[in-house]
Amino acid sequence: MSVAATPVSLRAAIAALIGTVANTGQIHARRRVVRSENDLRRFFWDDTNSRICGWMIAPALSGTADSVRNTGFSGYGLKGGGNVMTDFAFQVEGIFGLDDANASEEVFGDLVWAVADEFNSYGVIPKAGGGVLPGVTIQGPCNITQFGYITFANTFLCHYARLELTFNGRTRG
Repeated sequence: MSVAATPVSLRAAIAALIGTVANTGQIHARRRVVRSENDLRRFFWDDTNSRICGWMIAPALSGTADSVRNTGFSGYGLKGGGNVMTDFAFQVEGIFGLDDANASEEVFGDLVWAVADEFNSYGVIPKAGGGVLPGVTIQGPCNITQFGYITFANTFLCHYARLELTFNGRTRG
């Protein structure tokens, strides 16, 4: 049996790759809920650059995991077989502190592009820690699908970007 692609291994690989780009701040392999300034600082404060900067990785809003069973398996009533390929879709959300006097929109725009370009420089990204990402056969391009602003706790306005990534991998077989 081959090694399967899993959402956990994909999220870890995505987080690790974002971490290879300079000045990306804090990286979370899940969404974080911000209800206060304290939460915003705890989850997104970048000590290196003394600013709000961070990333969250989550399943995409639609088409999160679409699976197809390929022909060739007829193990009725038997568990453990099959030749299943799954398309996984993830969104990577970037948060960046607003500082108009220092052109933060341009700084964040360059950072978002650097992250997307790093993903696009690979045929398939490596797994966290290096090596081949198990079970993944295809990585789609990283697309920047949203760039604008977001408000946290009805008070804190930040820059926001959403990037989308897709992978196809063997999940059974």
